[in-house]
Amino acid sequence: MEIFYTNVFTNKLYRLNEDGVSNWYLSLRDEEGYHEIEKISGRDMIRFVEGGYKKSK
Repeated sequence: MEIFYTNVFTNKLYRLNEDGVSNWYLSLRDEEGYHEIEKISGRDMIRFVEGGYKKSK
């Protein structure tokens, strides 16, 4: 499952994914592909995303 979020401060687009052990991670795309930048548990990720990201289509 892929969900995209935009950082409200930088306007950069991030992808939110869940790994096989129920950890969530944000990844940022650059010329070489996506790179994981933040990996935390589900509830903590919800709080993290709500603080500075908006859902993108």
